[in-house]
Amino acid sequence: SVHGRVTDIWRAYFAQRLLWDVGLRLAFSPPWVVQFRNAHNYLADFNSEVPLYQQAGALVGALLRWQPAARTLPGRFEELYVHMYELGIVGLSDVRLAQAWLADLDRIGYPFPPILDRPPRAVKPARSGGVRERHGERRAATSGAGQAT
Repeated sequence: SVHGRVTDIWRAYFAQRLLWDVGLRLAFSPPWVVQFRNAHNYLADFNSEVPLYQQAGALVGALLRWQPAARTLPGRFEELYVHMYELGIVGLSDVRLAQAWLADLDRIGYPFPPILDRPPRAVKPARSGGVRERHGERRAATSGAGQAT
């Protein structure tokens, strides 16, 4: 139900929120491959990505406010997908696929990490003056272009 140009990005947001609960963080690296693109309709690409631009801020806010009830990572994973469905971020088919994936992981005996009693948050909200505190470090907040604000 979520376009392929959006779903991987939404899943990264979901994963980061869940990883906090087990004391882990998501990291990104430069690409390891080069993709040679075929000619295609760039306007169609943009139109399929509109939910990213329209919903990202609300999604981040919802993830920061989310207070899970489940005591296990698979329980929280399913709970988060149901919550995202209720917010209109994903469709019912996405919830069912997430449940099927969890069932497959359970069937092969995947050992999920335990939930921490007091999980850390990766980044604290920005303070006045555009400075963020990240794990005790003070850094200048940056704009999307990497320029200090």
